[in-house]
Amino acid sequence: MRKVLIVWLGIAALTFGLGAAEDGAAPKKGGYALLDSYIRCFQQMATQGTTREGFEANLEAIAAAAKKAKEAAEIDQAFSSHFARVLALTKLIIAPDPGNLLRPVIDREIAGFLMDVTGEAVAASTGPVAVGQVANAIAEELVNLQIYLDTLEKREAIRKKLDEGMAGPPKK
Repeated sequence: MRKVLIVWLGIAALTFGLGAAEDGAAPKKGGYALLDSYIRCFQQMATQGTTREGFEANLEAIAAAAKKAKEAAEIDQAFSSHFARVLALTKLIIAPDPGNLLRPVIDREIAGFLMDVTGEAVAASTGPVAVGQVANAIAEELVNLQIYLDTLEKREAIRKKLDEGMAGPPKK
């Protein structure tokens, strides 16, 4: 399942093509850079045949970059949490698990991720259906993160409007 998932995600990454925005807002710029790094990791694997160990090293480097970006306020807590979950799930999926010792943990995390992101229950624990579900959920979460970054200013304006609305009707 792991090999097929990696291939699926690689293909999705090649066709997905997240691009960084040109505006200089730090949380957006840092977030776009992390998303691009994640996508490039799959592109590299698909085009150059990166080994599992190489892929894991790339994931660890991306995780370190995300931690650094969070500490430097280049990404916010919401983006950081969601992106960290994508990285952790990816690591769980590709890591070897001889004897299926981690199977209950992996199954629980996948089930929670699928439900949170797509609203779907796990349809199968192995095979193409399972791979497709997980790949779709990861791609959907990447889209969600992209949309989150694209709409930060609008979100702030909406929050301000909501805060004003909760203060009561405007006084005349």
